[in-house]
Amino acid sequence: MNDIPPKNTPPKKRTRINRDTQARIVLLIQKMLTHGHFTGDIKDAISEKFRISGRSVERYITRARREMQQEVENYLERHRADSFFFYRSIVDNPNSADRDRLRARERIDKLLSLDTQAPSEKDPTDFKLEDLKKMTDEEFDALYQKNLKKTD
Repeated sequence: MNDIPPKNTPPKKRTRINRDTQARIVLLIQKMLTHGHFTGDIKDAISEKFRISGRSVERYITRARREMQQEVENYLERHRADSFFFYRSIVDNPNSADRDRLRARERIDKLLSLDTQAPSEKDPTDFKLEDLKKMTDEEFDALYQKNLKKTD
């Protein structure tokens, strides 16, 4: 009644899949993922079609997702570079209107994350407890009076 196989039972024979078939499996999984199939359904279908274990299919799914993510990241980088050079051509073109050149510069700043606002002066009402402790009595009274006038 023991379900443990005897020690002299040979392990299951591993099946090797050539690189072309591996690439085909990854492409098929990518297509199934883009069509919205559930991971369990993909696992069952690929496992049955190619006669591989569920764990192997999970590795192929991980690989397919990683390749899809890398493709998106590469596309975004290429698109950002294309946009930068397009806007740069507008800025460099002497026949472009000033308005267009200014707009292109703004877009370049945004692409390069340079569009953040410069830090403004510190808000006089923005202070910490440590700042209050360091103040003299006269400074504290002046600050108190100033804030009291703002609330009126």
